[in-house]
Amino acid sequence: MMLPFPFPAAGGRADAGEQLINSVVAAAIRALLSKVEDLQIGIYCQPMSKLLQGAIDSFNLRGRGMVIKNQFRVESLRVDTDAIAVDLGAMLGGRVRLQRPTEAIASVVLREEDINTAFEAPLVLSKMRGMRVEGGDETLAIRQTRVQLLDDNWMDFKTEIVFEQSGRSEPLRFKAHLATEEQRRIVLDQTDFEGQSEEACQLGHLFVAQFNRIMDLDKFNLDGATLRVHRLRIRNQQLIFEGRAHIDHFPGQHRK
Repeated sequence: MMLPFPFPAAGGRADAGEQLINSVVAAAIRALLSKVEDLQIGIYCQPMSKLLQGAIDSFNLRGRGMVIKNQFRVESLRVDTDAIAVDLGAMLGGRVRLQRPTEAIASVVLREEDINTAFEAPLVLSKMRGMRVEGGDETLAIRQTRVQLLDDNWMDFKTEIVFEQSGRSEPLRFKAHLATEEQRRIVLDQTDFEGQSEEACQLGHLFVAQFNRIMDLDKFNLDGATLRVHRLRIRNQQLIFEGRAHIDHFPGQHRK
């Protein structure tokens, strides 16, 4: 049977196990977020008595309006796992601990406006610093970056490249096609610098190279998870990622 969130308080040992898993997982996920507009959790287990050993046939999560570190907003998140085994003793202590790694199917939706907000986040700005024109003395950074999501996975970028030592800035506008490489990298694999000066084109290539360098999912600090993107697409001014996650342990709570 599917047990949607919130679980009904129907009494009995299995119901108590359902409520325990629900409340602990929901609290642990909320603790990782600065804000969440809606969080739905469900488990599937048959027979229900397996819950008493921490065995769950499948687990799903539906989140909306999830904000990480007050800077990165996810419009929606969907996660569906294979069979999982949790440490019921850890649950009783308010911790989420997996008895073994598990696989999950995940879908993430980002709005255009949230991507633009992310480009102003200190973490992203720091990652996009330090670019250097070959043979040049100055390091480069970006500011006031705006992105428009277009059809067929194309994006329109508008930004300023700042020469950090002199303070000079160069406006830059170009289009780029978003794709995946080896399921672990998100890259701009085609570019269109039509109408840009020779210097702007050179700076644009540096921007693209730096973007591609930092968008390697294996370099992300994802505690306990490894992500692979099987498909991405742009639809209705939203960027949609679909893929899989290998989950070794719940973030901040290492498996023993």
